[in-house]
Amino acid sequence: MATVVDVTVHSEKWKPMTFPAHPGDRVNKINERVRSRTKVPVPDQVLQLGSKTLKPKRTLSSYGIDKETTIHLTLKVVKPSDEELPLVLVEPGEGGQRHELQVRRSSSVAQVKEMIKMRTAIPPKKQIVNCNGKKLEDGKIMGDYGIKKGHLLFLTYPCIGG
Repeated sequence: MATVVDVTVHSEKWKPMTFPAHPGDRVNKINERVRSRTKVPVPDQVLQLGSKTLKPKRTLSSYGIDKETTIHLTLKVVKPSDEELPLVLVEPGEGGQRHELQVRRSSSVAQVKEMIKMRTAIPPKKQIVNCNGKKLEDGKIMGDYGIKKGHLLFLTYPCIGG
C-alpha cells in the first residue's frame, strides 16, 4: 500500500491547510493545492520546511518526507517585483511586424491594449492578444499570466462569420 503523508501548511494569513500527499509528489503539487484554497499564484508562494525553502520541481521524498507522518510547512507570500518588462508584440500576417512594448507586471490588460492601439491604430475592442497560449482578458493584470521579460504577445483579430 502506498504511503500517505499529511502535509499541513501554515501561514500568517490563513488557517492551517492539510492535504494528503505521497512521498513521490512534487512540491509544486502542494503549491497548486495551496493556490486552489488561497488564490495566491504559485510563483508568489514560498514553502519552507524549517529554514529550508522547498523547490517546486523536487519531490517530497527528496527532502526526507517519506514516512506516514504529518509535516508542517510554512507559506510565505512573496510580492513579485513590479519591474518593467520589455515584451515583443507580433502582428498577424506573413512576417508579422514586431513592436517592443514596455509594460509592468501591474499593468492591466486594458492598458496594454491601449499601448497596442498607439502602435498599430487597432482599437482595443478589435484586438485579441495571446501570450504563452493564453488569451489576455480585460480586467486582469499582466502579472496574472506569469509574463516575463522577452515574452512574445501575439495580436490577432476576431473572426467574422463561421
